[in-house]
Amino acid sequence: MPDDEHGPLPLLDGALPASFHREEVLVPPDPPRVLDGAEWPDGLIVVECGVLEVTTPDGATARFGPGSVLAFARTRAAAIRGGDGEAAVLVVVTRRWPAQRVTDAP
Repeated sequence: MPDDEHGPLPLLDGALPASFHREEVLVPPDPPRVLDGAEWPDGLIVVECGVLEVTTPDGATARFGPGSVLAFARTRAAAIRGGDGEAAVLVVVTRRWPAQRVTDAP
């Protein structure tokens, strides 16, 4: 887990306000996980360990190592997978929504 001179990042394992939810997600190297825009609509994604490969619809690939921070809302990412033949561990922080959520107008 990434640390700096002040200790672990609270986003990864510290207490969060009640309006947020943290989830650890294991992303295997195969098969690639197709991204659904609704999966993490407002999520902040941190690569905790391993390498995350992100592929766009046109086939371009980017690699992100531990400590990288990403957001997939409104992106063109098509799929993700663990890189180098190993699983990547992500920490995903999202907002908790009330039962009736107001959606953005198209």
